[in-house]
Amino acid sequence: MRTYLLLFSILLPVGCQSVPEAHMKLIQEHPVYMPAEMCYLDEVAPLVRVDLKYCGSDNFVGRPIDGYTGGKRAILRKDTAAALKKASEQLAREGLGLLVWDAYRPARALKDFYAWSETPDDSTKAEFYPNLTKREIYENRYIGLVSEHSWGVAVDLTLVDLSTGKELDMGGRHDLLDASSATRSPLISAQQRQNRLKLRDAMAAVGLRNYSKEWWHYFLIERGTCYRYDFPLHDHMLPREAD
Repeated sequence: MRTYLLLFSILLPVGCQSVPEAHMKLIQEHPVYMPAEMCYLDEVAPLVRVDLKYCGSDNFVGRPIDGYTGGKRAILRKDTAAALKKASEQLAREGLGLLVWDAYRPARALKDFYAWSETPDDSTKAEFYPNLTKREIYENRYIGLVSEHSWGVAVDLTLVDLSTGKELDMGGRHDLLDASSATRSPLISAQQRQNRLKLRDAMAAVGLRNYSKEWWHYFLIERGTCYRYDFPLHDHMLPREAD
């Protein structure tokens, strides 16, 4: 009989300690249950496209981030996934779609970000944080020690043209930690700002609010009780109901 490690030991209220490394080794070696309130985004919102940037090197750290190396499918809390489903269906009527770059983010990823910030490596500076030091990235609140992503209620995304599959021009890339990434930045063109506001309005219509410093970041407004999760992404997790 196969043995599965239940996720009750890694469903952590905000402020609790991290899971022991020995437990995480077991989780990586055996299938695990996904918390009942979480889901794969593609199972709820099949129209939404996904390209998880932290699974690869196309991000401000320049490598796969801890907790992402075992998965390619986006995970979100079910109510947040349902909101994206509604938004994607509404946008499809206009020939537009959603492309998600990040959704649920294990708490360990935030520790990985911080560990990176204390190294001298600036190999990604020119592309991702050209006008900031690593310390200023935190001081300016582009990254924090906690994140709504770890609660499963936040998402990083953009708009795509369904006829071409191309991303709309937003005047800057995902993870560009810079003043020009503010949703209403005066440093971009009128069309680029209009595209950002189009995304903002589509998300607002389904209950997601924009973080004004990052045009791509949205979080569920009515989110109730939240928990910080730290399970690594896996593409074949079992639903809690399966036991």
